[in-house]
Amino acid sequence: MHAQNTSCALSALGRCWSAAVFLISGAACLVAWNSTVGAADIAVPNGSFETPGTSFVDTRVNSWQKTPQPAWYDPAAFGYTWDQTSGVFANTAPGAVDHIDNCDGNQALFLFAFPQAGLFQDYASTDWSSSTPSHAFDAVFEVGMSYRLTVGIIGGPGLAEGADLVLGLYYRDSLNNLVNVGATDVRYSAASFPNSTHFNDYEVVVPAVQAGDAWAGQHIGIQITAGSMGNSYWDVDNVRLSQVPEPSSCVLLLGGLGGLWLARRRFHRPA
Repeated sequence: MHAQNTSCALSALGRCWSAAVFLISGAACLVAWNSTVGAADIAVPNGSFETPGTSFVDTRVNSWQKTPQPAWYDPAAFGYTWDQTSGVFANTAPGAVDHIDNCDGNQALFLFAFPQAGLFQDYASTDWSSSTPSHAFDAVFEVGMSYRLTVGIIGGPGLAEGADLVLGLYYRDSLNNLVNVGATDVRYSAASFPNSTHFNDYEVVVPAVQAGDAWAGQHIGIQITAGSMGNSYWDVDNVRLSQVPEPSSCVLLLGGLGGLWLARRRFHRPA
């Protein structure tokens, strides 16, 4: 009886040890995977709209190209040139009633809620200062990587309920068309944007790029565009882009360890 009890105790200990190895290995794998996420940020030129510097407002925006004026837009009817529908502005001083409490840096972007008003940036885009691309933003969609675009958004006072702002990642095809890869439609509501002094983060997520995807190896583009007439404006700040390795190795490791653990349990299961 004593020998049988000892055998049962050792068997239970073995199962506990196998479970511990599985959990520890899985945790280590997840920690390693998460540590790569933080190290995979992709620099977005002028992502916080700090240049050109201004003490109030400037319609020039470094590193970003503005969308072309659509045929329906009449500057005389609206009272603004198309170029004036977006630009950088300086945050007010702390303590001011309209001070944005989580502005990244000292400036942000304003964008009138007019359909098709917006900005974009990629390897071949230009800005107000030159018609020649700087190629400063040279990131590409890499096979095995997923991508996350994060943007701080404020819906301005008086913005119409349901007005939308589209955030997107794209690539250029052989005809130089901007082809959407992933997008998020940000819809304004008073509940979602209770004030105009705090940025809310919105994200676009593109799943892991596969070798057969048309955008594999193509340069990444970022676009921020008003989707509908909103009778007000959007504020935009802190454009961030990150790439995340596909966790295939972790999945294989955890699957293999799980299989071994189950096989061990079946082998030691009492008759």
